[in-house]
Amino acid sequence: MSRLFIPEYSITTKILGNISSLEYSKAVIENTAILPSWESKLIKESQIREIYSSLRGEGINLEVEQIKYSYENLAESRVAEVSNFKMAFDYISNNSRSTEVTEQNLCDLNRLFYPASNGAYRNTREPDFPEPDEILAKIVEIFDWLNGRDSYETHPIISASVLKLSLEAIKPFRNFNSATVNFIVILWLKIRNYSLKDCAYLSDYYRKTKQQFEYNVSSIIKEEDDMTGWLEYFSEGLSIEANNLKEKIKLLAKDTKIAKATGQVKLSDRQARIVEYLQDYGLIQNRDFGRIFPDKSEDSILRDLKTLTDLNIVQKVGKTKSSRYELIR
Repeated sequence: MSRLFIPEYSITTKILGNISSLEYSKAVIENTAILPSWESKLIKESQIREIYSSLRGEGINLEVEQIKYSYENLAESRVAEVSNFKMAFDYISNNSRSTEVTEQNLCDLNRLFYPASNGAYRNTREPDFPEPDEILAKIVEIFDWLNGRDSYETHPIISASVLKLSLEAIKPFRNFNSATVNFIVILWLKIRNYSLKDCAYLSDYYRKTKQQFEYNVSSIIKEEDDMTGWLEYFSEGLSIEANNLKEKIKLLAKDTKIAKATGQVKLSDRQARIVEYLQDYGLIQNRDFGRIFPDKSEDSILRDLKTLTDLNIVQKVGKTKSSRYELIR
């Protein structure tokens, strides 16, 4: 890459088709009403999937259920990496009102994923990647471009794609490098209003298309500066993700209409959380109350369950303390 960062690419028919498809899905996603509890569930499921795929990329092979229990604070001991990812998601939300994404954001995110690094760039050589003393200058060039007029006049999917590939080709961090780069891209897309209800993440796509991902990154590392192939790959992945999300939301919208018609939409936050828990785990018992609602009394939760029972959403099975509550199918 030259000292003045100017990404080289061509806009192909495939890229335009991917962006057109994504724009259609985005319009449906943003203009289709679903229950707030179901939207929260979609976000949670998307984040758990992103954590799972990101950790696999780091060689940390946790099962989805392990991540889910830790994410929901239901495990006896929390998994540190899952907690770190949750803090990173919060960081995205807290910094999305900015108009810029900066080098400091990049370092902050790496510090969240891997606190021992303190957000510092790698100080060791990596084969085929820039020398440690070149990293800062290259990253500053990228962010100068990203926050400049050329980038803002470019479609956000194109600028996000350039950002992802350019940082991957530098490998600024020794640990959790890809996760850090992915989240800086997520922050950029959220600032540019392309977060798709905070449900669009690509780590699973990268993991399932690993060979294609590595080929595109290695092409740039080998001084083949044309990013066109990568832009096609990235925009296709985001288009697929957006289309899958669109279809899920369309299905949930039908259920939302039914819920409104039957009056089931008027649930409190706590009642909605109970329904979400039952959707995930099938049943709830008195012994679960303290883990799910540590700051609420058992009587409060039982009153919520009574309300849900009266609404024919939940049924009680059994009559003693060992009784359980299930969703009515």
